[in-house]
Amino acid sequence: MRLCRRLFLTLGLLAALPAFADSLLIAAGAGYKRPVAELCEAFQKHSSQKVDQIYGNMGNIVAQIRQSGEIAVVFGDHAYLAAVDGLDVANYLPLGNGRLVVAWPSGGQLAAVDDLKTAKFARIALPNPKAAIYGIAASEFLERSGLAAPLKDRLQVVATVPQVSAYLISGEVDAGFINLTEALAIQPKIGGYREIDAKLYSPIRIVGGVLRNHAQRPEVQALGRFLETPEAKAILARHGL
Repeated sequence: MRLCRRLFLTLGLLAALPAFADSLLIAAGAGYKRPVAELCEAFQKHSSQKVDQIYGNMGNIVAQIRQSGEIAVVFGDHAYLAAVDGLDVANYLPLGNGRLVVAWPSGGQLAAVDDLKTAKFARIALPNPKAAIYGIAASEFLERSGLAAPLKDRLQVVATVPQVSAYLISGEVDAGFINLTEALAIQPKIGGYREIDAKLYSPIRIVGGVLRNHAQRPEVQALGRFLETPEAKAILARHGL
């Protein structure tokens, strides 16, 4: 009799736990790998739900979404995701606001953003304004601040934020535009950074786009609830979101 009672009690406890049969596949732009990976790790710990993750160029990720249909949630810039033709998003899970910074390599110093006009900042890197959200933000800032013309011949356009970071770490450029999340991650390897006034570029909303064919899955809904918890918000704040 005691054995039966224990068996029923064990089964009852198991039934009370989240029980998701399938792995949850999420994707994110490479620039947000650190916060999204930490969120996934915390979510897995609380729910016992396995989360598989893909990171990379957003163009490649969108192609995978279209080809496989397996990705349930894609994390990135809201404006970008909303503009992708044929991307069927049921709803967006807010993470926070992306913030633009200008950083410099070890041994350098930038007392004020306007000092970029001085001769010592001869090479300034930014992500591609035609493809990268922080390249767009950097271009907007340069135009609105009046720095675009004075710095025109010093700008070095690269493909992505991680490439700007690599040049900053190696000292191949004198300054570079990246996002705060990236700056916090590489802070020990660079000289420092200054945040750009958010009024000088369009708002950047970082979200998780829930793909419609996965929206009713209980594990996707559980992830959405987790992102609203104090623990998730603390993770995001640590990463500058």
